[in-house]
Amino acid sequence: MMQSQIVSRPRYRDLAAEDTAGAHLLIVEGDTLAAGQMAALATAFAVVAERLQTWLVSAPATALAPGRVRRLHTVEEARTALEHIEDGFGIADRLYLQGTEPFMWSLATAAGRAGLSPTQIRMQHAGSLKRRVWCTHCHQTTENVTTNIATCAGCARALLVRDHFSRRLGAFMGVMVDAEVPGEVPQREEVFR
Repeated sequence: MMQSQIVSRPRYRDLAAEDTAGAHLLIVEGDTLAAGQMAALATAFAVVAERLQTWLVSAPATALAPGRVRRLHTVEEARTALEHIEDGFGIADRLYLQGTEPFMWSLATAAGRAGLSPTQIRMQHAGSLKRRVWCTHCHQTTENVTTNIATCAGCARALLVRDHFSRRLGAFMGVMVDAEVPGEVPQREEVFR
């Protein structure tokens, strides 16, 4: 995981069940599962296994998971399911997210709409460092950015991908790369693999 001195940059920790919490929902992005990673999660959540529901999103059919397991095909399906969760969330319940930043922040936003506060959500980054970038000019987002300069999906400007992160938008800021000196553009590099 890339480290930054910018305060807005989220910091993530390994997931661990909070035994004193009520219900536990663990949502894992299947593409980020490495060998042995699900076993580590099972160990981390063993103390709450009877109160744990695990959603595997885009996971291989062979993936094993702790608790009651639900398989979802896409992040959109998981987001919709989270926003319309049947039992709702109580103040003591916890949501645990593991995956890439775009995955986790999409679901964290949906969880907020479902009534969870940020203090009830725990996140562990896994997988690619790809970013969601929000254009400060046209206010559109560009998904799965892996380079320091990205072409905006909305206005097609060349955007410098900053390390400044908006939790509200779940995205990194992108500013026109040559706004101050037109035509002066650094070389595009793969930096968020």
